Amino acid sequence: MRMIMLIGLILGIVGGSAQPAMPQGAKSAISLENAWARRAPAMAPGAPGGHGAMAGGDGGNGAVYVTIVNRGTSADALVSATTDAAKTVELHETVQEGGVMKMRPLRRFEVPGGGRLEMKPGGHHIMLMGLTRDLKPGDTVSVTLTFDQGGRMTLAAPVR
Repeated sequence: MRMIMLIGLILGIVGGSAQPAMPQGAKSAISLENAWARRAPAMAPGAPGGHGAMAGGDGGNGAVYVTIVNRGTSADALVSATTDAAKTVELHETVQEGGVMKMRPLRRFEVPGGGRLEMKPGGHHIMLMGLTRDLKPGDTVSVTLTFDQGGRMTLAAPVR
């Protein structure tokens, strides 16, 4: 009997310090809405905010926009994105500095509990740099998003 109590005590201590696991089959509190993509407008190399994107299948750049909805009570964050449609994928925001609109990379996009983050042109977006294929209206880009708490989710973004 003493051994059973000791085992119970040990299990209680170890189990009490563990983080609760998401039940198998449970859904993430994160949902993705209104995803779409586009090729970045062509800009001359060296233009403010430009990356030298050109028309055609020469690499160029694009962007993916999506609304991230967090139906949970805890904050979460988008920490990375990947796609086979580009050599490099970065999380970006557009800001005005000294009267000039500029894009800058961010390490993460915070999404508060019960909140949302709407990505749109001129704001937050997923930047696709060095496209591996042309993005034509009617095509679809598959992008895998990785969240700090919510794990990985894949979205299909129609190209506009």
